[in-house]
Amino acid sequence: MDLPYYNDFRKERFMKVQIQIEKDCTETQVIIITKALSASIQELASRIEKEPLSVLTGIQDEKHVLIKSEEIFRIYADHGKVWIQTKKGLFQIRKTLYQIEELLDKKQFVRISHSEIISLSKIVNFDLSFSGTICVNCIDGSKSYVSRRYVPKIKKILGV
Repeated sequence: MDLPYYNDFRKERFMKVQIQIEKDCTETQVIIITKALSASIQELASRIEKEPLSVLTGIQDEKHVLIKSEEIFRIYADHGKVWIQTKKGLFQIRKTLYQIEELLDKKQFVRISHSEIISLSKIVNFDLSFSGTICVNCIDGSKSYVSRRYVPKIKKILGV
């Protein structure tokens, strides 16, 4: 018995993949070119859309630099600009925190205030001794504070 979905998948099992690198690119995009829309193509598009972005483009000294998500300590807004802090320094990014939050892996990054997102892998500890707030100590020695609005979310992540 031939199943239509199986036949679609079998026909499209080996796809041609092309990667194009453009130095002026500010946002990664994937274009699928196909003869007809099939269930397997729809599934592929859905998986790609849901995949967290592992690289962001930051600007430092007028140069666009690719920043891997595992390099990021925190992302924060200050004076109308959004900054990415890494071991290599600060990079400006031309996206809002809300846009960045949608792109990042929700298991690795968490929003701790209206103006800051942190990487859970770069945290030494959470100090809950402050009344009503949480102090976040990062591996680079910096400190951040969870705003009262986000405390329940952080406590849930910590299992407290």
